[in-house]
Amino acid sequence: MKAKRIYFILNIIVIISIAMTFAYVIAVGEKYTVNLNIIGLDKVPEVTCTDSDLMIGNVYLEDDNLFAELTAKRKGKYEVSFRIMNEDPDRLEVLRDASFYVTATGTIFETSYNNVNFTGFRIVIAETLCCVVLVLVIMCISYFRCKKLAKFSYSMIAYGGISLFTAVMLAFVVYKMLNNAVNSFSDFVRFVSISGEYCILALTPVMLIMALATSISNISLMRHEGYRPVNALGLIASVFWLLGTFFVFNYSWYAMLGNKNSELAGDIRTIIIYTLCYFESMIISTSISAWLAARFRPPLNKDYIIILGCAIRNDGSLTPLLKGRVDSALRFENQQYEKTGKHAVFVPSGGQGSDEVISEGEAMKRYLISQGVPEERILPECKSVNTFENFKLSYEVIKKNDDKPMEKGIGFATTNYHIFRGYILSAKNGFRAEGISARTKWYFFPNAFLREFVGMLFDQKLRHILFIVLVTLFFLAI
Repeated sequence: MKAKRIYFILNIIVIISIAMTFAYVIAVGEKYTVNLNIIGLDKVPEVTCTDSDLMIGNVYLEDDNLFAELTAKRKGKYEVSFRIMNEDPDRLEVLRDASFYVTATGTIFETSYNNVNFTGFRIVIAETLCCVVLVLVIMCISYFRCKKLAKFSYSMIAYGGISLFTAVMLAFVVYKMLNNAVNSFSDFVRFVSISGEYCILALTPVMLIMALATSISNISLMRHEGYRPVNALGLIASVFWLLGTFFVFNYSWYAMLGNKNSELAGDIRTIIIYTLCYFESMIISTSISAWLAARFRPPLNKDYIIILGCAIRNDGSLTPLLKGRVDSALRFENQQYEKTGKHAVFVPSGGQGSDEVISEGEAMKRYLISQGVPEERILPECKSVNTFENFKLSYEVIKKNDDKPMEKGIGFATTNYHIFRGYILSAKNGFRAEGISARTKWYFFPNAFLREFVGMLFDQKLRHILFIVLVTLFFLAI
């Protein structure tokens, strides 16, 4: 409830700041100072306008530029020319064309030479940046709150990805502002619109390392486990990333579309840029979140420990991978008993495959008994055929054994690269469980992180599609 209250307050602050900014622009927008782009003058010249409804007030020189204050008698569009009479021997006349639009509230917008500007634009920029910073703060708070409370989920990945996406682009725009490159509202919009390219450039070193890691991981994985599409995810993703980056920074393909389709080419490039940038941020967030989940050490207060099954040997004994999971559960339970005097009940989970002599649950039960665990502290689940069913059927076993399962501390033991998925699947089955990590070969990790990323995309596909569409439409519009 405390977090929801913070989010509510921040949303109210954003709404109030937007309203106050609009009110400020309306209040000051009736006067506008135009830069006449005349330099090198020694004194202020006479300035007149071709439309008498656009009135010229104070004219002055500042930083070697000529400026004029304007007010408008009527609403609507103005297409005007300013006449600047230079007081030199030849009385040289200089014309400067300009376009303006006056809104119903009397606010003057300059729209000359694809440049949009208005009085108070710096306040609007400051308010926009403050709102973006608030969004960034909300996303970061949400991410670290998930980490602190061990709520590892696809929402956590989204919080981290949006935080990274926002932070990199915000840093670029602020850098431009600090270097005095933003002198109009159009300058601000222009830098925001190209910030995606710099986001991709900033993330490229990290993405290159990840592409190499996943590719090497896939090669090792296929050598040890054979070729399967799931074992080639890293190679496939790396190829798509390289192609996307190539299209962003290689301009030769624009020429193929011709000058007539230059706008179409620009739109396609914008879509590629922000889709790629968004997915890069999400992939990095997935990797960090899965790594944090694997390193998390749950408190020693478990009543039940579910052990997730995997393939066993032909003689019914445990493979090194499965033995590692059971051993990690045993170590955790022993530490818990030493520290608190509390024993946990083991729930080894896994059905019998077509090529297995006994179920995985039964195989793990036999191993637990061989390690000195009393049979009454083992509740095997022997029907599940995948990880989702591991959690579903194991929880049913726990409910049959316990009147108040929701009040019990539940852990699950699995291989470290599989921990993040365990948190998600336990939540989908309606209960909270915390992961107990078992080590495994290094080459499982990169591909496993990528599988979590793909799972996150499918699980939250509508949200991701909506976000990408909105961002793309925003940048196409500006």
